[in-house]
Amino acid sequence: MTTRSLAVYLLLLSIAGCSNGNGGGEDAADNDTGEEAKDGDTSHNEDTNVDPVDEACARDGDDKTTLVFSNRCDNELTFEGSDIESGTLEPGASACRHVGSATEPISSKRYWGYIGPDPGGEHHTLAELTLNTDFYDFDWYNISHVDAHNLPMAILPLAMPDCPELVCAADLLSGCPEEGRFYIDDQLVSCVSPDRNNPDSVVARYFEEGCSDAYSWSGDDAESMAACAGEDYGIVFCP
Repeated sequence: MTTRSLAVYLLLLSIAGCSNGNGGGEDAADNDTGEEAKDGDTSHNEDTNVDPVDEACARDGDDKTTLVFSNRCDNELTFEGSDIESGTLEPGASACRHVGSATEPISSKRYWGYIGPDPGGEHHTLAELTLNTDFYDFDWYNISHVDAHNLPMAILPLAMPDCPELVCAADLLSGCPEEGRFYIDDQLVSCVSPDRNNPDSVVARYFEEGCSDAYSWSGDDAESMAACAGEDYGIVFCP
């Protein structure tokens, strides 16, 4: 999210002792941070079987922060986001975007994708990342359903096996509560949360049940935020 709640601060504080710095930092030798970034558990996604992304365009230790966008959906999709050139991906394809150095702060970036017509702002599943922070060089990242869900998504730290993966593999469109359904030309393209600040709304509860790895409402920090001293990340659509 764009602001850090007290819950996030305490979460990061609890894992500060594990940090060895960001890739490219002077203390990055062990790269074993993030073990407790989601309630002390990095094994919760062991059974999700998310295939590794194509890392050919992301090189660990090259002093670049690189995002690898991968399309595992059955149809061509468009990906867009903060300060990058948008692109289209055929099923099975990947594309890289360099978003900055591996050491300079990169704040509050959002990325999304869609198939067919663009449902527009506040109608997408979001990957949100703030990277190379001054808090032990941590990156922090999350999947957000605060506004809406339109595609399944995963965020995968690359070359950092001990960092937590976030995976929301379920397609939450078809079961979307009636009050959240958003159509374009009679096609259901997004499940929208009508009250982003209410954890007890019908849509927020539906999102939480569908994927606890993602923010289901604006204050869902404790379960849904991940932290890692990493460098490159894969953003996978339809993992």
